[in-house]
This record gives sequence, C-alpha cells and structure tokens, in this order.
Amino acid sequence: MYHILMITWACFGQDDIYQAFHHLGHKVSTLPLISWIYDSPYSKMLYPDVLYETNYVFTFDSYMCDHLRSKGAETIYYAPLAVNPQRMCSVPITVEDEKRFGVDISFVGALYNEKHHFFERLCSKLDPYTIGYLEALIMAQTDIYGCDVMERCLTKDIIAKIEECMPYSTPEGFLAPASHIYSNYYLARKVTETERMLMVELLSERFQMDLYTLDENVKIGRAVNRGIADYMIDMPKIFRLSKINMNVTGKSIHTGIPLRAMDIMGCGGFLLTNFQEDFFRHFEPDVDFVYYTSFEEMLDKAKYYLAHDEEREKIRQSALEKMTREHTFEIRVGQMLQIVNG
Repeated sequence: MYHILMITWACFGQDDIYQAFHHLGHKVSTLPLISWIYDSPYSKMLYPDVLYETNYVFTFDSYMCDHLRSKGAETIYYAPLAVNPQRMCSVPITVEDEKRFGVDISFVGALYNEKHHFFERLCSKLDPYTIGYLEALIMAQTDIYGCDVMERCLTKDIIAKIEECMPYSTPEGFLAPASHIYSNYYLARKVTETERMLMVELLSERFQMDLYTLDENVKIGRAVNRGIADYMIDMPKIFRLSKINMNVTGKSIHTGIPLRAMDIMGCGGFLLTNFQEDFFRHFEPDVDFVYYTSFEEMLDKAKYYLAHDEEREKIRQSALEKMTREHTFEIRVGQMLQIVNG
C-alpha cells in the first residue's frame, strides 16, 4: 500500500482518480505529488522546473513528451488520458433522454468564437502585411493534420512584429522558442475556431445535428444549439444516444488523444475524429474509431456510417470494451505508480 499525496482543485477526473487510488488499496492525502496534463497548451510544462528530478510529469500528448525529453527532462512521461466506464455507463437513460439526445450527429465543445481573444487583439495592433501573413498561415493549417505548419513558418521578422504588439514574458530557461508560444497560444486557437465552425456548418447542412457549446446564441448552419452540456450527467447521455459523435482536436494538441474522444469511447459512443497520431498507439481505425483527413472524407464517412447501423454498433462496442480493458483510471494510475517507484 502507498500513501498518496494528491492536490484537490476544480479539474475533470479528480473524483475518479481519487477512487482509483482507493480501489487499488492506497491511502490518499490531499497534497501534490504527480502531475497529469489533460489539455494543451499548458505553458508551465515548458518552465525549467520540469527538469528537476523530483517532478514527475505525465502528458497525454506524446509530442510534448518527446520535446521535453529532448531538453533533458528525464521524468516526463507519456500517459494517455483515462475514463471511468462504470460511472459513465451507469448514468440512467429515460425515454425523454432518448427523444432529447437521440440525434444523428452531435458535437460537444467550445467554438473559441468569443470576441477579443488573442488573435483578434493581436490583429488590432498589427500592420496589414503581417495580418495577411498570419491569416494565410491559419488557412493553411486548417484541415491539415499531423504537421505543424504555423510554428515552422513564423519567421524572425514576423515574431519581432508580434512581440512588439503583444509581448509574452517567459522565465529564464524556458524550454521552447517564441514561435512555439505564438503558434500555440495565439494562432492555434483561431485555427480551431475556423475548423470547428466549418465542421458544424458542413455536417448540419446535410444531416441532423446538435451542438453543445458555451455560446448559447451562436447559429451555425442548421445545427440545433443546445447550449452547455453538464459533464457528469448530460455528456454520457449525449455520447451514448447520438449515432455519431464528432471530435475536432484543438490545433495546439499536436499528437495526443483529447479528453473528449476518450470520454466518447469510454461511455459507449461512436467516435468520428480528425487524424491524431496517438490514436494509432492504442486503437485500431474502423474497429474502435473512425478518422478523417479532410472535410470531404468527413462528410463521406458520416454519410456511410449513418446508413450502416450494424457496422457503427460494432465499432461503438469495440471501443467501449477496449476502454474498459485498457484505459480506466485504475489502470493508468497503476502504471504511473510503477514508473514513479521504478
């Protein structure tokens, strides 16, 4: 038995991780010990503190793990996210739930369309040439998966102009160049907004689609905007009752499997997602999930799987079985403890 020191704060999965430790027979106290990163970007991962031998940091994005290890961070490890299938699948579903959530396609997630975010604020201060250059980068990166175009194309001159308008301070010894910060914090968010808005528009013009997002007033195509979905109660119902659940990964997540995708598969939902490299470490395409590499392919696959109920059901069930067998919080926490006790 181990005595686990754990910090408590308003984060997803906290109660599930606590229960995982408890079920594995460990005693838990609420103080920090291990970091498990579930979203990106997270700039503190690039602080020089991660180089300390006493810091064990687990990240769901293998790209970030490889990057930090190349900088000498020997206690950085790749750990895909996990789920609690027992909890999610035990959420009761009523006849009213079936009527409310039983649609062809659903998307749950932020659209990043709020006013005055980083890119809009930046453009309000830049010259027309630089704005045009950045907008071209954003359009080039949209609908391109597995390759970071933006960071590579931020030249020294462009970065100097951005820094003049919106300087971003980093501590001494920061483990990434300025191009990484401006690409992942300023530009990637705009790419994600563009990509998600276009995804909803294209799908909703052809299929029945529900949208669950922060902005209850936004209208995109023919999608029905149902506002915010409760993470603990509504989302499991949405994922289980929708014929297809969409995932469009934020562009600042380079290779990782986002939490949304794991949650979809972990409660028995059918997942249609953009290409992300780390999926192929753990899952088999067209067996556990379905992916696309272009909007045209996305539309084709949505149409196909809406018309093939048996194939869709087989994939949905395979994903749930694999999540239950290999990707629970108990399993992941056990793997982390093995590493820490190396």
